[in-house]
Amino acid sequence: MTDNLAHWPRMATTWRLVGPPLRPSPEDIELFERGVARCTHDPVQGVRALILGVTPELFLLRWPAGAIVCALDGSREMIKAVWPGPASSAILGSWTCAPIADASQDVIVCDGGFGMLSYPEGQRTLLSEVRRMLAPGGIFIVRLFAPAGLTGSLADIAAGLNAGMIESLDALKLRLWGALQSDHATGVRPRDVVAKIEEMAGGLDRLVRGQSWSAEHVATLELHRSSNAVYHLTDANELIRMAESCGFERQSVESPDHSFGDCCPVVSVRRR
Repeated sequence: MTDNLAHWPRMATTWRLVGPPLRPSPEDIELFERGVARCTHDPVQGVRALILGVTPELFLLRWPAGAIVCALDGSREMIKAVWPGPASSAILGSWTCAPIADASQDVIVCDGGFGMLSYPEGQRTLLSEVRRMLAPGGIFIVRLFAPAGLTGSLADIAAGLNAGMIESLDALKLRLWGALQSDHATGVRPRDVVAKIEEMAGGLDRLVRGQSWSAEHVATLELHRSSNAVYHLTDANELIRMAESCGFERQSVESPDHSFGDCCPVVSVRRR
């Protein structure tokens, strides 16, 4: 977990370059809003919502009138560079030891961050902490990166890259996560993804010349080269299994209607 947290301060100034599927698309946003609409809350007090991370698209959801929306993030740099809401509404702190009162939230949302925690310990700890923060009946909505086995073989990906058939660097990363992760516990290292991209492309500079991708965006791969981070990309079935053991019940699993949407399901579970 420490290695994964160390990754984010370096990413703060380049986060603006990231796009779907690694950031929410309009289709993903619709699924989050559908999940929020299922949330029960005190009609006088209004919805109390917590975002894990500082994903701008989640702050900009069509929240119910009167909703109180805050964010919790472990990186001061990410909060400063990315958070679009009032500074006072972004809390610096750990997701797994959160400075948030018990039963104080009606809904907690997270985009892609679940797989940044260790498996299974870190992910179970997060689920237990989310349950503590949620009021009875509260909902946890999370978009997963769950591409393992769904994005083609390494040979398929290399062929698509060489043919100019992969639409973006972010799509290439997602596909390589899916091809390189063998199991949840082992996960996938961003630095291994960079090494594979270099091997397939014949050097990072060729992504700019051959794919016409932004040189600034391609340069962000250098941030991953020396990273010790490991992503443990859990699928919907495994998240639900862990959540049920932590006192949740399944609400929904929905996939967006876009390329490799089945790799990015939006999962909702309710606190029992």
